[in-house]
Amino acid sequence: MSSAPTDGPATASTAVRVLQAARRLAVGLETELQREQLGVDHWLAIEALAESGGLTMAELQAETVTAGPTLTRVVDKLSTRSLAYREVDALDRRKVRVYLSDRGVQTRDRLAAALADVEAEWASTEGFSDEFAMNSRAKS
Repeated sequence: MSSAPTDGPATASTAVRVLQAARRLAVGLETELQREQLGVDHWLAIEALAESGGLTMAELQAETVTAGPTLTRVVDKLSTRSLAYREVDALDRRKVRVYLSDRGVQTRDRLAAALADVEAEWASTEGFSDEFAMNSRAKS
């Protein structure tokens, strides 16, 4: 992962520091996810789908904060790899819902521990409390 954060200029806003920290975390996550030929956007979708009983694309977009065209490509790739699938909504046939497949659940479970380690390392590097780092590991 990247080196420890440096103290920036005293004028660096909270937003800038938060964004920089988030990017450092994303780099670590990407390294692990690339082993499965996935990216952070894929992981966000997998996590959102795992926590739900299926989502419409609009709901998935709201959960992942991913741009519509990007999310379509993300779901296409997850579907192509049999990690997720689309189904017409039983109550409203105009809607299509996206679900995590059994293979998607297995992939999520396999990646969760490695990503929790990355998250805990990042939390430690960023100076978060040990309790935060332990919570990251406990979630996997």
